[in-house]
Amino acid sequence: MAAVRQSSPVPVDSGTYARELTTVRRTLRAMTLDQKIGERFIVWITGKELSEATERLILQGSPAGVILYPWNAENPDQVGRLTRDLQRLATQRTPPIGLFIAADQEGGRVAAFRFPDMTRFAAAHHWGRFTDPGYVLSAAYVTARELRALGCTMNFAPVLDLYPFADRGIIGDRSFGADPQTVAALGIAYLKGARLGGVVPVIKHFPGHGSSTVDSHGSLPIVELPKDLLMERDFLPFRRAIEDNAEALMTAHILFPRIDPEYPVTLSRVFLRDLLRRELGFRGVVISDGMAMGALSRNFSVRDSLLLQLRAGVDLILVHSTYDLEELKAEVKCLLRQGLVSERDIDRGVRRVLKLKLRYGLLPPFPGLSPADGR
Repeated sequence: MAAVRQSSPVPVDSGTYARELTTVRRTLRAMTLDQKIGERFIVWITGKELSEATERLILQGSPAGVILYPWNAENPDQVGRLTRDLQRLATQRTPPIGLFIAADQEGGRVAAFRFPDMTRFAAAHHWGRFTDPGYVLSAAYVTARELRALGCTMNFAPVLDLYPFADRGIIGDRSFGADPQTVAALGIAYLKGARLGGVVPVIKHFPGHGSSTVDSHGSLPIVELPKDLLMERDFLPFRRAIEDNAEALMTAHILFPRIDPEYPVTLSRVFLRDLLRRELGFRGVVISDGMAMGALSRNFSVRDSLLLQLRAGVDLILVHSTYDLEELKAEVKCLLRQGLVSERDIDRGVRRVLKLKLRYGLLPPFPGLSPADGR
């Protein structure tokens, strides 16, 4: 499988920052309100080839990205064609903006792609047994390079949740282990490897499922722990990753009543604005876990979920199944007309998304979208 020609994200100095700011502002000014709303979503698609419906979704819906699932994948060549077609459509838009093409490629039981000519890594818990950051960096690099060869630009990994006991739930062996310091060190190594491989790593699931035994795909987990204990333990790997300039973070659909008694993390201003942005200093892109997961969909209407995510500071809403993008955008426009959110709220998230895309070659002149050698 040929590798995509891709450099690591550009180091940021004062000159680079100024150029980034200019490019992002120029792009944002060229976008319509409809496009900016679309740029706040990562969507799913059906099938293994570009369909008329998918073409409309990309050209008219203007999503920030697409998540690929096993049902989108038959073999490496087919996935490569699909991702090239998706990016070709995206860069034909005005203004031309490349897509985050994302996958869950953690290793072990969570791997969107399981092709024979791809490296099959064990789950992160087995990596953690080595307590060797070099091993994790190397595995993350190989994973990223193989994803880039398929045309993917974002990986929803590493998992920084702790694994203090056999929870039989959502995390389990997807975690590097139970010790916060070890998970933090291995998580930072993973970030470095993924960046070297040219893929956006996404730390997840903030602030951690380690104390929960409930799978948020089906129900809302409730964790009755105080903030000081969580900060000392579950938050620590995320805090260290943020200090290492983590660029993207995925939220957990968990209710912590002793911190925010009303809303789960994904919908919580207390968690995302006060704790994550202000206290921990995170400046990157906040991505929600799947909006259709039972923890949200069984407890909040679509309208309320969108409103609360936008108000709380979610930059990218993951539409991982079920929902239609145009219907979601219509709801957001209704919220705008009613003054419940503002265009400034929309723009704030779009700026962060565009800045990250620029660093990974997804804005003109598109250095990250070079065709694969030999294809």
